[in-house]
Amino acid sequence: MDRTGGGLNDRLIGDSGVPAPRAPEREAGTAEAGERAAEARSTGEQVTGEVSPRPGPGPIMTGDLVDGRRVLGFGHRVGPLPRTQDAGHAADRLGDRLLLDGDEDASGPPERSTDPTDHPTLVRAGRAPNHQLDDRHVHGASDIGPGLVASLDGLLYGPEAPGYLGNLVDRLASDGHGVWLAGGAPRDLVAGGVPEAVRDLDATGTAPAGVFLRAVDAVLALDGDSAELPPRFSPRSLVCSVLTVHRDRRTLEYRGLGLTGLPYPATGTDLKEDARQRDLTVNTLLYDPVRQRVLDPLGHALADLGHGTEGPRRHLRLVPPGRPGDPVTCAELLLRAAKFLIRWETRPGLDTDGLLAWVRELPADLPARIDARDTGPDEWLRLATLWEAWVPGGPTTAQVESLRAFGPAASGLLDRLSTPDRRIDAAPPGGPDGPETRDTPEGHHDHGPGVQPAPTARPDRSGAV
Repeated sequence: MDRTGGGLNDRLIGDSGVPAPRAPEREAGTAEAGERAAEARSTGEQVTGEVSPRPGPGPIMTGDLVDGRRVLGFGHRVGPLPRTQDAGHAADRLGDRLLLDGDEDASGPPERSTDPTDHPTLVRAGRAPNHQLDDRHVHGASDIGPGLVASLDGLLYGPEAPGYLGNLVDRLASDGHGVWLAGGAPRDLVAGGVPEAVRDLDATGTAPAGVFLRAVDAVLALDGDSAELPPRFSPRSLVCSVLTVHRDRRTLEYRGLGLTGLPYPATGTDLKEDARQRDLTVNTLLYDPVRQRVLDPLGHALADLGHGTEGPRRHLRLVPPGRPGDPVTCAELLLRAAKFLIRWETRPGLDTDGLLAWVRELPADLPARIDARDTGPDEWLRLATLWEAWVPGGPTTAQVESLRAFGPAASGLLDRLSTPDRRIDAAPPGGPDGPETRDTPEGHHDHGPGVQPAPTARPDRSGAV
């Protein structure tokens, strides 16, 4: 996606893309699978794998049991899963690994298959995402606003949408995976924006990276107009992107539902856990294009976007959904909130009380605590890169004074990023915002054994409300 947004889906994730591995072969039945999912969209029927209870078949999900151990989610290892007799599950060949209780103590994902047929003791005890939320948090998109369904669906299935997008959603759904538009598109359109302002799309879902890349390979192979689009994948963040032919922008960026608590990147299938990792409540909305529903997992996003507000003034509240403890995560969230404060500073009804309360809870020595993590200059370089991308040219004097009023943590962070040795004019080559794609993948061991990376909460990439 457009790197000026800063990250994926309002999650705090560093990203360095590498070319995505192409699946060894395209599996049969892709077109038929897309047709079944498209039919489900039109009729509102449940898609295989999304019913509860889950008798199977379908993919493994968080909360399932394997050998009596609870499934956490999915990690990634560069290279195929070792096999003794056959080529193995297609997603396993692209790096997916199953994570169980106890894997939090390992330095990397174990060599464990995600293929349900490899686990004869599998008990499908986890709840499918379609049944994780009660009715208060699931809304028909047509009930929220006239034209909202047409606007959101048009981004995927409309005449101006890249040809592969709708087919990709339908394929994932027919394979039993949930897939949702996330980040700026549902946020801005629910708040009254226009589809023309959405430059590119963020998505999330239950499919781990290998499954998603396999699906991309299949639909691009079938779509003559999109066959040359280059995919990109980052093993360090598990972000999957599909670029335009000229590589000048991303048309789609995907990462599985967020999963924290492990010393390496991982994804899961829990909607609420994912939402709690996002930067602001207004960015927790998801749109289900198969069932044409808007999901508000934490129950705050629609209200904080002013939905249901009477009169011409629609209140917009900027509130973090959680209280992260990691200092780098806090700094990135603070900078992200500052970006929105600057972007929406002239918006009537902007309510910053919740944000102010959170910032004033932060330690006054936040920059020193980042230094104490002993991660070298990389974290400051990344934060400076994000800040300069989000606020090109830097904030005005009046904006700086407004941000300093949030307290010593905000002032200290601004001071640190404004010093000459912390500023950068461009992202490092091959880095998260670099123009070049790395030739060789970077493994998950880059963190070093036992080092907990910054928890993932989600950054924004789209235009203003």
